[in-house]
Amino acid sequence: MRKTGILFPLLSCILLLFQGCFEIVEKIDLHDNGSGSFQFIVNMSKSKTRLNSILKMKTINGRPVPTRTEITQKVDEIKNELSKCKGISNVSGSVDLENYIATVKCSFDKVENLNLAFRKVAIKQKAKSTDVQDSYAYQLSPKIFTRLANFSLKTEYDKLSNADKEVFNDAGYTGIMRFDSEIQSAGNADSKLAADKKAVMLKQSILDIITKKKSIENTITLIK
Repeated sequence: MRKTGILFPLLSCILLLFQGCFEIVEKIDLHDNGSGSFQFIVNMSKSKTRLNSILKMKTINGRPVPTRTEITQKVDEIKNELSKCKGISNVSGSVDLENYIATVKCSFDKVENLNLAFRKVAIKQKAKSTDVQDSYAYQLSPKIFTRLANFSLKTEYDKLSNADKEVFNDAGYTGIMRFDSEIQSAGNADSKLAADKKAVMLKQSILDIITKKKSIENTITLIK
């Protein structure tokens, strides 16, 4: 898919292999100095019964069905690539093939290195370097964190068969951003602030994101 952020290179490693409902959860814990931790989860547990059947097949909709080993190897590949990146530490990755939940976690010393690490992962997964854009930005002064949405997926989505498009019908995205400081404002109108004003949650339909009816872009201004 063209002009991607990290969300969809990671997603494409696992999706379009199956037909079923899924949920993406993206978590960022950001300290005032710009360091923090990242977590990315693909949860397909709602389609557990269907996926158990699919894994017994060789192909679906003309696509080869990966083995359990191949799925695990794909997540390990992402984890190992992240581990090699400057400014990235505490990398872990796991696949629960009983409940179909894949998770990748890491810590970062600054947002710029997180973007660079994701770029390397995307390129490793066959994305063109010119198509991979930054996912995040952070200004120390004033304290402003931005979840960017520098990607366009509609053209590639339109090329999919109707069967493949069904993967996205009930898919959802949840972004959770947590901070040391209180949040002054969040630019995305769909944002929900936590009671302590130190976290913001954004939930969107994946299909709405693809068709640009909604966006995951959010500019969060923190109290100095």
